[in-house]
Amino acid sequence: MRTEFAYLLLLTGLISGASAASYTFGVDNITDGSSFWITRQSANISFEMESSVEGDIAPIAVTPSGRVLSPYYSGSSDLATNDVRLRERTAALEGTYSSQEVIDLLAKTSGGVNRTYFKPAGSEIWTITLTESWPVRLNASKTTDYLGKMINDRDSAGNNGDVVGSSFLYNPELSRERNVAMRLDRLNATVIATNDTIISADLYPTRSTVYDTASHSTGIADLRYRQVGEGGRLINLGEERYEGTFDITRRVEMEFVYTNKTNKTDWLSCCVGGCSDLDPCSFPRDSAGIFSCVCS
Repeated sequence: MRTEFAYLLLLTGLISGASAASYTFGVDNITDGSSFWITRQSANISFEMESSVEGDIAPIAVTPSGRVLSPYYSGSSDLATNDVRLRERTAALEGTYSSQEVIDLLAKTSGGVNRTYFKPAGSEIWTITLTESWPVRLNASKTTDYLGKMINDRDSAGNNGDVVGSSFLYNPELSRERNVAMRLDRLNATVIATNDTIISADLYPTRSTVYDTASHSTGIADLRYRQVGEGGRLINLGEERYEGTFDITRRVEMEFVYTNKTNKTDWLSCCVGGCSDLDPCSFPRDSAGIFSCVCS
């Protein structure tokens, strides 16, 4: 859909609904070239996985002549819907390896995606809002035990701009337990614009992330997190590196809740606040005096 306001402010939005759903929404200002665009994609899906692996990473003969394959183990997983993401990578050389993992993902697009456009009479300012109710729940737990030549084990959990993860590199010995729980409830977007420029554009995903890890490592351990606030602005950042033998326990909790509260007296704030200290006998009694906020 394409709609034009005063031939200067263009809004474009496309929303499709099915088992998989996506939309692109944007505001372009022709006068100064400023723009704001977002694209979202999700689905009505559920995913559950349980896995258990235990064994020796060892050379094996694959031909009658005795050709031997060099042993290694590698595994990876990628899950992503509506900017809720989990990525894992593991690679190990000869040694003893075991792991157990459970992943539970649920996403819905049955909620609505609503847009509103508001411009008060006599004002030059447009307020464009978008509300998306496509929730996601992702819970994942994993344990890893390794003893051998070397293992690299990495993961990253992302939730609409927030990121937390760990990397364990070049470890001859690694024991690790990790639990992550991510929740996305809804997304709100607000664009303030005139026919001359886009004044502000902010995204407000209501979300939470909990990341727990406990490890014994004998190489390099990198731990990191990043949290963003309104409009994707960075508000918290942490990076740590450990080289050697360490026992590390860590818990990271991040949450952002969008609330749109309006003071019930805002529409009369200039009068209520400005006249609160006046004698009631001197308070203006005519409509012009009250509604023009003239208190003298």
